[in-house]
Amino acid sequence: MEVDAGGSGGEPVTREPNERTRTLNIVLYVVALVCVAAVGLLGSKIWSEVDGSSGFWDHVGDVVTDPEQGTTSRAGEKLDDTRVEALPLANDAEQERTAAVLESATKMANAFLNLDYQKFDASTEAVLALATGPFRNQYEKSAANLRKVATRAKSVQTGEVVWAGVVAADEDSATVIVASSGSVSNTNTKGKAVPRNYRLQLDLANVDGDWLTRDLQFVP
Repeated sequence: MEVDAGGSGGEPVTREPNERTRTLNIVLYVVALVCVAAVGLLGSKIWSEVDGSSGFWDHVGDVVTDPEQGTTSRAGEKLDDTRVEALPLANDAEQERTAAVLESATKMANAFLNLDYQKFDASTEAVLALATGPFRNQYEKSAANLRKVATRAKSVQTGEVVWAGVVAADEDSATVIVASSGSVSNTNTKGKAVPRNYRLQLDLANVDGDWLTRDLQFVP
């Protein structure tokens, strides 16, 4: 999916997914509930690459903040032919919007990734309450088949967002990437919980002041 840079008050920052893309995502999710072994191993590999022991984030923290003062420490420092400059803080409106977008995306991801075949209605209602547009329509259409697959496989999937970041946002729309950690158990795993980690891209729309998910995709 292409993501265009957005600006305050500009056009939506994402392009509408086509019907084939939305259908494929729902189908992939259903298949994932059954094919846990292969997907679980792949998810573990992806997660190790994203959150491995390279110490990348530790180095980022060292550059941005002074461990003792907790403030920007390298502003004004000259690196090669350039000089480090502190970026201005976002205004209150932008900060509030970012917080609302991240909160909504996190709630949707947690709702989407937590599914219990014995509490299926509650699981799907949690997703639909945070959905809109094409994604909501496709999820509703797929709910009956998803119930059958989940019940037959006795699937219980758990997931929790461990980090989230806004890729682009304006007053009307936003794109967020989240990473999750969780597990799944079903007849294929003989009831044993197997680790399951995902990264998701969520495209959100501002609907009467509420940030709702209009598209959701698994990303590598």
